[in-house]
Amino acid sequence: MSKVSYINYNEMKPFYTVDEVAELLKMNKQALREKCEEYEVAPRRNEIGEWGFVTYDVRKLHNLLYHEDRGSERAKEDDPWS
Repeated sequence: MSKVSYINYNEMKPFYTVDEVAELLKMNKQALREKCEEYEVAPRRNEIGEWGFVTYDVRKLHNLLYHEDRGSERAKEDDPWS
């Protein structure tokens, strides 16, 4: 996975559709689905019937992906054989 980009949490909307989250995290919908299943973050329906994620879930997923990405970088730095 590529580097996770910065997201300004203070400027986030209260709800993001599945397509918007995929675009925000720079991944396709299938990869987003796999990560959501891995981290137990499920989409919800908003009051008008759209599927998506509330701000809390987007932040949680972004944070987990960020630390996942950084963990793999640190593992490479700590590997004396790399």
